Amino acid sequence: MRRLSLVILLVASAGAWSATVYKWVDDNGVVHFSDQPNPKAEKLTIRGAQTYGSKDSAVTAPPPTAPPVAPTGTPVCVIDTPSAGQVFLDAESVSGHVTLANVGNEGARAALRLDGLDISALLGPSGSFALSQVERGEHTLTLQVTDAQGAVTCQASAVTFSLRQRSAVAPGVPAAPAAPTVPMAPGVGRRPNS
Repeated sequence: MRRLSLVILLVASAGAWSATVYKWVDDNGVVHFSDQPNPKAEKLTIRGAQTYGSKDSAVTAPPPTAPPVAPTGTPVCVIDTPSAGQVFLDAESVSGHVTLANVGNEGARAALRLDGLDISALLGPSGSFALSQVERGEHTLTLQVTDAQGAVTCQASAVTFSLRQRSAVAPGVPAAPAAPTVPMAPGVGRRPNS
């Protein structure tokens, strides 16, 4: 009985030690691997992968030290939204957001401008802002941070966006681009003379 148990255990664990894999190339030249036989397949025997155990059964984390310090480094000032080239259709207002980080001490001042006009008063503490009654057309947003002495500490890339609205002349007609005109070949699209 012991011998039978040992044989069953060895047969059952044989799959853990090796595996049979079939490899073949199809008519398109693609190489396939499978555990199912195929008429064109070559039988491969894969031995079990060698693994290593850890000397220590558990990994311990280092003891906590001082709390993490906020990173200081390169100033970051970015106009997140609107994005460059963004087009607003029939919009009454435009919402946006800027990111400011490591831009200086309490004397630092962020200047947000729309087409050169200072709109910094619209900039909220979280970096969000809303523009209302923006005329249709192309507009440019700029962002610049200066320190207490007026020196520029950070400047974002300018963002240009467009606002398009329906025509004031024909407000009920949607503003759609005109179809391109294509010259017609002689006799195409015309009725022959009768």
